[in-house]
Amino acid sequence: MEYNAPNTRERIAARRQQRRAAPPPAAPRRPPAATPPPGHQAVPGMWRSLNSWLLKGRILSLALCIATLGVLAYTLTSPRFSVWQIRVEGNRILEAELVTDLADALGRPIWFVKPAAVAARLRENAYIASASVDLALPDVMRIRIVERRPEVRWQAGGVHYLVDGTGKVLGPARESATDDVLVIADTSHLELKPNDLVDVDAVHLAQELALRLPVELGLTPAQIGWDYGLGVFVRGPLGQTIVFGQSENLDRKLAILNVLLQDQTAFTYLDLRSSNPFYQNRAPTAPAPVSAPAP
Repeated sequence: MEYNAPNTRERIAARRQQRRAAPPPAAPRRPPAATPPPGHQAVPGMWRSLNSWLLKGRILSLALCIATLGVLAYTLTSPRFSVWQIRVEGNRILEAELVTDLADALGRPIWFVKPAAVAARLRENAYIASASVDLALPDVMRIRIVERRPEVRWQAGGVHYLVDGTGKVLGPARESATDDVLVIADTSHLELKPNDLVDVDAVHLAQELALRLPVELGLTPAQIGWDYGLGVFVRGPLGQTIVFGQSENLDRKLAILNVLLQDQTAFTYLDLRSSNPFYQNRAPTAPAPVSAPAP
């Protein structure tokens, strides 16, 4: 009987080669998760959701948002941030209470008060030439105004109106005029309203005549008036009417009037507007004496 030599080494090598070439064993399959019934959704647990929010910082963000909204709502609605103090500066004629009423901001939330709108509302008053408005937290409004000053009185329709140097009507006078107040009599008798404008040249001319006539010519006007067709005229102490018209060539007009006064020329009407001034004397002549009848 023949004996075969053992080949143990070759067989071990062949087995190792088979193991290397064989695919790795498949992982054990897990059973599928249970599918929720229709109409229901899986909800994570409370602690898992809380943990997720904490990890992502959402709770802190939500708290900050709520706090911010609360502070904003408080500042917008709290009476502490409304206008309760109104300080008026620059007023000499108008009372502070009147300016406060014109501003119309007392008690309003300071966040919704517009200074430009308040200033524009104040300038609607004829006495206020300019106005500025500032706000200061929590409840202060500062108003600075520049007032117009009445310089003459314009008499129209039996009413004395206060007028400033620009010809703007400020309103009716509340007190009677004193002797040192210049009153310009308007023959048109038109009714005027605050913020209306009169002839500014007439205002300046009347002021100058009121100063120069008594000093330079020794003539104290009984009245200074204005007419739409004539312009400025002066009533003399003897009832004369002296028409100056506008303010141009005023020195020449005063010189002509001075010559007539120095020469003691009698006139009842003098027109100085044209390049050739003329005068008239319509004074009634005294009747001739009638001799008594012979006895």
